Amino acid sequence: MLGFFGCVALPREGGPVAKPKEAVIAGPDFPYQIAILPMNNMAGDADGAIILRALVKYKLEKDLGFSVQRLEDTDQIIRDRTSVGIEVPVQVALAKQDPKLLTTWLGVDGILHGELLAFNRAELSIYTRSQVKAHLWLTDRKNRKLWEGGQDADSGSFGGGSVSVVDYLTSSDIPPEVIEKVRRSPLANQTFGLVNETFATFPRRQ
Repeated sequence: MLGFFGCVALPREGGPVAKPKEAVIAGPDFPYQIAILPMNNMAGDADGAIILRALVKYKLEKDLGFSVQRLEDTDQIIRDRTSVGIEVPVQVALAKQDPKLLTTWLGVDGILHGELLAFNRAELSIYTRSQVKAHLWLTDRKNRKLWEGGQDADSGSFGGGSVSVVDYLTSSDIPPEVIEKVRRSPLANQTFGLVNETFATFPRRQ
């Protein structure tokens, strides 16, 4: 079983560049078809949970070579199986479900779970303090935890502005309304950095 967890502050602009981690290649038994469940939002920011989920999908699919189910398809299957309406959050529908059964419902080999623990930005005069924190893990059809990762991207800076990550998502099947949330969020770039750091320990498909 693979298990990884770290709490690493992302380097500030102009700081030292982290040494690249050696790539881990996924074995033949490692899940290839993955569904990403809606993030358990403990930060209180609805857009933050949606942005994190979209960026995780991009990372798994475009950078690491996995087959990832469309997010809206995952949500619809869960709603259909649990007979809840569109007005009911998918997290509520998932609360009492057997994790082993979810992979069968979704028709995938593995499920990526996540918690958004912090997603905030505070501006004090010319100083900006922001934090994005998340905990993510992957389970297989037997609900065995195969991978786990966590990062705390906490930074402070003077001034403002960040490079948008929208261009990274336009080549994927992320819905336009989600891409627009990414475009508007001042924490999108920091969240993307967190995802990159967290998944540095995730096996890559050959």
